[in-house]
Amino acid sequence: MPKTEKWDEVNGASAESRMEAFLESATDSYAIMQLRRTDETAQDRFMDYDWLEMQGRTPEIDHYEVVYVGELARTADLNALLEGLYVQFNVARPEDFRGHSLSVSDIVALKQAGVVTCHYVDSIGFRQLSDFHPENYLRNAEMAMEDDYGMIDGVLNNGPKEPVREERPSVLEKLKNAPEPEWPPKQMKHREERSLE
Repeated sequence: MPKTEKWDEVNGASAESRMEAFLESATDSYAIMQLRRTDETAQDRFMDYDWLEMQGRTPEIDHYEVVYVGELARTADLNALLEGLYVQFNVARPEDFRGHSLSVSDIVALKQAGVVTCHYVDSIGFRQLSDFHPENYLRNAEMAMEDDYGMIDGVLNNGPKEPVREERPSVLEKLKNAPEPEWPPKQMKHREERSLE
C-alpha cells in the first residue's frame, strides 16, 4: 500500500525528518533546501554558482538543511516546474513555510518517478547539480548522531550499542579448578635441606 504523506506534519518536524520524508515519499515530491546559518556558510549565502566556481567550491550537502517539502504536480516541463516553485516560494508562500523567500544559493530537490535531482537557484534560472546527493544527507546526519558506526542503517540513533561483556570465570571457579598445591612448598624444602647439611 503506498505511503500517504501528511506534509503539514512533516514540515513541523526537524530538517532530518523532512529530508527522510522527501526521500521515502511514494509520490513525486520536492524539497526546498537552504544554507544553514553558520559562520562556515555565511559567505556563500545568496551567491550565484559562478561565484562559487571562482572560489573553487561547489555546494556541499552538509551545509544545507531542508526547510520545506511538498507533493509535486506531474509535469513534463522541468523549467516550468522549477519556475512555478520559485514563484510560489516568493509570491504565495505556504503558511507553514519558515524559510526565507526562495533565493540564489538555495537548492530545489525534485523526486520524480523515484529519481532525485537537485537544482541550484542561480542568478538567472536553475543549474542542475550532478554531484549533490541528498541520500548522503541522512547518512551524514546519522553518523553525527549514532553512538556506534556499526548501526548506520538509515534509522537515526538506534540507541546505544549494548556493551560486549567478556565472560570471565569467577574467582571461585578458578580456585576449584586450580591444581592441588604440593606440601611442603619447594621453597621450604630448600631451606630444610640447607639447614641439614
